[in-house]
Parts: sequence; C-alpha cells; structure tokens
Amino acid sequence: MNEMLTTRELAELLRLNEKKVYQLVRDGNVPRVRIAGKWLFPRNHVMRWIDENVERERDIMVVGSDDVLLSRLLAMYSRENLPEALAFYAPVGSIAGVQALVRGKCQACCMHILDMETGDYNIPYVKGHLGDHSISVITLWHRTQGLIVKKGNPLGIRSIRDLAENDVRFIGRNKGSGTAVLFDYLLREERLGVEIRPREVGIVDTHMEAAMKVFFGEADCGLGIEYAARHLGLEFIPIKDERFDLVIPGELMSTAPMKHFISYLEPSSLSRLTRNMSGYDVSEAGKIIYSQ
Repeated sequence: MNEMLTTRELAELLRLNEKKVYQLVRDGNVPRVRIAGKWLFPRNHVMRWIDENVERERDIMVVGSDDVLLSRLLAMYSRENLPEALAFYAPVGSIAGVQALVRGKCQACCMHILDMETGDYNIPYVKGHLGDHSISVITLWHRTQGLIVKKGNPLGIRSIRDLAENDVRFIGRNKGSGTAVLFDYLLREERLGVEIRPREVGIVDTHMEAAMKVFFGEADCGLGIEYAARHLGLEFIPIKDERFDLVIPGELMSTAPMKHFISYLEPSSLSRLTRNMSGYDVSEAGKIIYSQ
C-alpha cells in the first residue's frame, strides 16, 4: 500500500520547513491529496516526483520563440551529451516562454520581444514581467527579420505599407510570438489603423511555415527571418535587425548543467552551425547583457 506522508513528514523528508511545503502545494508542484480537509502526500508518488526533478536538472528545457539555429544548437548539444544530458525545445512563442519560466516549467526561455516605446529588445519586457525574479539575460545572436515574398517579387512589395495598399495576401504569426509583436510595431510606425491592415489569410507558428505558405502560393507575403526565405529560394526584403536572447533564472546560472550549456554559446563554435545560414550574426553570442 502507498504510504501517506503528513505535511510534517514530507518536510522532514525534503529537509524543508512546513511553510515551504505549503508553498509547494500552492504552486501545484508536489503530488498530494486532500482528505477530510488535510493534505496528505503519497510516498511513492513523492519519490517519483523527486527522481523526475533530479533528472530534469541534468537536462535543459528551453521554451519560447521559434528559431532554426537554436533548434540546431539544441540538437547538437543532445548528440554530444547523450545519455548524461539532453536539451528539449518547445517553440511556443516569446511571451508564452516567459510565462513558462515564471511557472518553473523550463530552465530557460528564448525571446525577441520589441518594446513599442523604446524600440529595445527584451530587456524592457523582462523588467516589466520578471522584476521580482532573479534572472540573467544572455545574447544568443542577432537575426534579420523582413518580408518573405515570391521569387522575383511579382507584386513589387517593398514595405509594410505596400501590404495594405496592394491588397496582398499576408500570412500572420501566432499571438504572443515576437514576430507578431514586431508586426504590430511596424504597422504602428507606418500609422496603419485597423481599417487598412493587410489582408491576413492565416496564422502559422514558425518562420519556416510562413515561408512555405508563400512558396506554395497560399500567401503572397509573410514576415519572418531571412534564413527561412533563402532556404526555399524566395525573395527577402530586410526590415529589422533583432537581438535574440536567452533568459535564465539566477539560481540556475551557477549550476554545472547550465554552465556546460552556456559554454556552447561561443561565437567560433556556433560558426560551424551558421556556415550556410544567411541572416544570422553570432558575434555577440554568450554575452550577459542584463542581470537582476
């Protein structure tokens, strides 16, 4: 039979005080059951929960923005460190990545959120949403964002304003992504109101999906990174150089697994991955640009 631990017994097992155990309960992190108004903790489930957390600390889970180079880097990290450690990646968008980090669902989040007021990337958003957390922001690389259009650019698209004025079929990006935030910023710069926004014909989650919609003729244009356009032989109109960053909780920065992972963010090492990838600049990779 599965032994049930009391709050005091669990605190002794974890070498914590009971107040901290109640915090784990409130955060939904520890296996528990409420019986007759009292919290009890199934010992077998608790031990499995401990084992899972120990294993997760060896591995790296990154949540946030979609990026081709990051996907390649994490795959290389996993190949070179298997079976001791793996790197996992959930490209769900920059804002969702920050939310996952706050809830302890990952070891790091990757982001490229442009601040509407300052025109700066990531730091204003981090200060506004992670102000109570100890974190470090590390530059991964810079990327070129722009308009992805058909080969030969038959519609003569040169700017964001052209999208609205020429009734271009535009493929949008998922809400909460850094690219969607950038698009809103560009519309605001051009002073394009709701009534004259580009005609959106769909929403996709990744840069490659946006490029493929253009490639297969399902859209005339999309906003995305240069590499996605060049990879499919499409035309690319550059618009914005953006800084792509990694946000890491302060308590993890000094751990051996995270130090080992950060060692991969070395420009000369990354250059072997970017040899045939246009639109990337890794010269500032690994640079800590903000800590709190």
